[in-house]
Amino acid sequence: MTGVGAPGPEGQHVPPPSAGGRRIGPYEQSLIDSRERVAAAARERARRQRRTRVLVAVLVAVLVAGAGFAAWRIVGQRDVATTVPEAAAQPTSCADPTVVRLAVAPAVAPVVAAAAEALSQHPDGPCAAYDIEPAQAYAVAGSLIGSAAPDGWVTDSSGLLERAEQTSGTTLTATEPFASTALVVAMPTEAAEAMGDDLGWARLLAGPTPVRVPDPNRTTIGRLALGAAAATLDDARLRAAVAGSARVGTATVALDGVAAAQPAVGAVVTEAEVTAWNAAHPDEALAAVAPTEGAAAVEFSLLPVSTDAGTRSLVMQLGDYLKSDEARKLLQDSGFRMPSGGDAKPPTLLVGTVRVAEAPGPAAIARATTAWNASAPRSQTLLALDVSGSMLERTEEGTKLAVVQRATMRALGAAAPQTRASLWAYSQHIGTKGDDEKQLVGYGSLGDAAHLAAVEKALSGLTKTVGGGSGLYDTVAAAYDRGKAAFAGGHTNSVVIVADGPNEDDYGLTLDLLRQRLAGAKDPARPVRVVLIGLGPAVDVQAMKDIAATAGGSYLAAPTVDDLEPVLLRALGG
Repeated sequence: MTGVGAPGPEGQHVPPPSAGGRRIGPYEQSLIDSRERVAAAARERARRQRRTRVLVAVLVAVLVAGAGFAAWRIVGQRDVATTVPEAAAQPTSCADPTVVRLAVAPAVAPVVAAAAEALSQHPDGPCAAYDIEPAQAYAVAGSLIGSAAPDGWVTDSSGLLERAEQTSGTTLTATEPFASTALVVAMPTEAAEAMGDDLGWARLLAGPTPVRVPDPNRTTIGRLALGAAAATLDDARLRAAVAGSARVGTATVALDGVAAAQPAVGAVVTEAEVTAWNAAHPDEALAAVAPTEGAAAVEFSLLPVSTDAGTRSLVMQLGDYLKSDEARKLLQDSGFRMPSGGDAKPPTLLVGTVRVAEAPGPAAIARATTAWNASAPRSQTLLALDVSGSMLERTEEGTKLAVVQRATMRALGAAAPQTRASLWAYSQHIGTKGDDEKQLVGYGSLGDAAHLAAVEKALSGLTKTVGGGSGLYDTVAAAYDRGKAAFAGGHTNSVVIVADGPNEDDYGLTLDLLRQRLAGAKDPARPVRVVLIGLGPAVDVQAMKDIAATAGGSYLAAPTVDDLEPVLLRALGG
């Protein structure tokens, strides 16, 4: 997910869990190592805000005088959709609407939510409450099955339909795009000013300001941008240009990370995302630098996913509305282009001229992904899920187990395709020999649709095995042993264990015995990272931190079930 609300490690921050919009994830806190860094970041943001105000004022003066940096365009503010509401808008046409769940590409999610709200005010509108969930297209394509499947899907890549069909076993019908947005490089205004007149992809990706690029294996933005860059860069320069981003290994970059970064960085995003960021953060406005060669536009289409005829009809009624004159204005004000050729309102700070080019060919995209994969990390992970009786507790979205099933499938679907993963479940005596753990799916590539389908089938079957107490300590020991035995060279080898509560097996390992066993099992030649995820308030945080410290791993908190998906994705490597 790029743009407002996207996750990302190593400085690619995300907004707080709630700021009037839909909860997106808890990454920001986990990325701040100390109070000192928080204070330093706050001071730096304040300095940058003051500098932005001064610089914009100077640029306006220069523009009025008709001299200076002629590439700058400064456009007035307008009504821009920037957030996704927590609750679906209730229609005025009926009292008991059908809830329609839509997974929407993050860049366009706020505008789709605004359009759904506007449609709900029509007295003759559909009897539907459209629940908008920002979700990366690659993640949705890998999880359009079981409980993770939405009723409808707004995708930014029709090229993912084959992956979605292979994973889900269903046929999806592509629809005509209702909007598009061009690619730009977002960066602080002073960094953009320093770029000079050379705004080609080669200069932008290998210039004085490092530019983050999302994974071309998993994002349309990455494929289109690096495919365009491949036309002007040889293999060595292309590898050098993407190495920094590839080593981070995430599918997304976030604009709050760009705004706060020191020294300055840029990010390849869409012009609509810069428009939304600047509208929501006028004191930290970013410049949109338009590459000279341009790039193909990112196009958005709405597809029905539900097999229920009535629900599919409600999805398509929203799709029809997104092509109406009323919705057209919402989209254009927020920086989106129309299929009929209507221009988008440009970002408030624009350097150069946005140019939409032809899509790069397969050879250029292959070169781009090869260059990326040469530096991208590889990982092998054993994921163990708590299925003890506490998972039957109910939340607003169903049982804890149901939410965990959905979050796990979506996180696995979003992970890098070269990631290898195995799935376990654990509770007391769940195994065939009375063990507390049970393997559900062995190691396999998450880029393999058949493996993802097997994982989903196993996740769906957990409802038949949930119950009993938690055998956490025995499971950690067994999983660590398995991770060592299956060690994959050239990969980061991990064990990720989700716990909903404390260890409850009085006949298994104690905490002290587990720590002794882990300390004695360490092998520098076959290192296995242990990540413990505490779900909810009932976990024994100190015990889990002690275990992680002994094993040389980490503890991550997911305070609510809604926080689990991004935390899981982080544990899987982004």
